Amino acid sequence: MNWGNKIILGLGSFMLFIVITVIYMVSKDSDTLIDDNYYEASLSYDEVYASKQNLLRDDAKPILKVQHDTLTISFVDVNNEGTILFKRPSDGALDINFPFTTKDKVFKMPIASFKKGNWNVEISWKHNNVNYIHNQPLYIQ
Repeated sequence: MNWGNKIILGLGSFMLFIVITVIYMVSKDSDTLIDDNYYEASLSYDEVYASKQNLLRDDAKPILKVQHDTLTISFVDVNNEGTILFKRPSDGALDINFPFTTKDKVFKMPIASFKKGNWNVEISWKHNNVNYIHNQPLYIQ
């Protein structure tokens, strides 16, 4: 085998590698950071911005603590109602949304069934007809 055949064989192998890589990437579309309804979410961004400003203005940031297999959320005031959205950055199929209501300042929920690792927690709630939204990363061990 002379050097010309080796060059052709090397280029052919490289092109085959590129084609297989492209086919794999296209068939394995797992971009979980893109929201399915991004257009609808962008239309309501003014409400989200106002809720975040309410959080800053009223100094109503909740405190999240993980103790053993329980997530404890401490609110500033009593009588809160809303939802908690757990987003998994590595796998959007694991995202979980929980509704909640509290009569006192503390809300506890079990997280033993959650996959260990990084999560983004988005808490949106209403207190005295004022909307609030708080985002925070959370690591579950």
